Amino acid sequence: MFLYDRRGIKLNAHDFWLDARRKVPFSFVSHGHSDHLKNHEKILATPPTVQIHALRARQRDVIELECGRVYELKESRVELFPAGHVLGSAMIRVQHDDVSLLYTGDFKIKHSWTARPIEIPQADILIMESTFGSPDYVYNHSMDFLVDELFNFIDDCHKESIVPIVMGYTLGKAQEAMKIIGDAGYTTRVHRSAWEIAAIYRQNGVQFSNCFLWNGEPVRDRDVLIIPPHLFRYRKVKSLPARFRTVLLSGWAGSPTGGRFGSDHSIPLSDHADFEELLQFVKTVNPQKVYTTHGFDDFPHYIKNIGYDAEILSYTDQSELF
Repeated sequence: MFLYDRRGIKLNAHDFWLDARRKVPFSFVSHGHSDHLKNHEKILATPPTVQIHALRARQRDVIELECGRVYELKESRVELFPAGHVLGSAMIRVQHDDVSLLYTGDFKIKHSWTARPIEIPQADILIMESTFGSPDYVYNHSMDFLVDELFNFIDDCHKESIVPIVMGYTLGKAQEAMKIIGDAGYTTRVHRSAWEIAAIYRQNGVQFSNCFLWNGEPVRDRDVLIIPPHLFRYRKVKSLPARFRTVLLSGWAGSPTGGRFGSDHSIPLSDHADFEELLQFVKTVNPQKVYTTHGFDDFPHYIKNIGYDAEILSYTDQSELF
């Protein structure tokens, strides 16, 4: 049996939690974003996520589990699968007797430059995050098209002797931007908060070209500057160039909240599955029951329309799995 309360999802028979929102004795951690990191007494995660956890939270007892390897949890078998979201991101499948549960944190099906491609297993019960679970969030442009749009933005700035500032989240998007822009030959300056995370990427085999730590020194107008958007929004970055133009890389681009960071331009280069990818994911898992979290209230309606039993996970939900 699992239950869902304000702390998160718990597998009762094991006192084991899935991305618990508050401190618990033992929790799976799907990836290293701060909203998924709590100071649990013990965590189970992929090795890169354990490294990020050590940097961003108080590290205690850890179990490192590589994707594709099995961890025995009493009578249950636990296995992790790459989620395609950020470095080290994973989904967890728990098998007990003849019944399986798959839980996802954030995930992405489209190509990533810095994360392992997603691997989607079958499961009987699916609990899935669904950030962009609305038809308003369908991005049909190819990744090449979006990258070309980014390069055009940078080139247009350089033609006017303006420094292009690329805004990408400290973990994930900033490193994607570093890989895309640096590999294309642009000299790229990176804010320290994203640079520290990039060191973990390097330790896990992701190499960056033409990228350098930015400590506030003057930036040439033919360079590119990468800054996390929240630091820019709250004016926590000093020594900005005299002339600059900003672009936000986010799946929220073009949405009612797309301008929340005050960027001059936005490109929907996202680390999350869009609406169509979410439905594609459900079809691939082919579960008997779907619970959605962290998304739009009416997303289960669209899942039902493609033939699956679905509802929003609520605090009173329990499933007779364990």
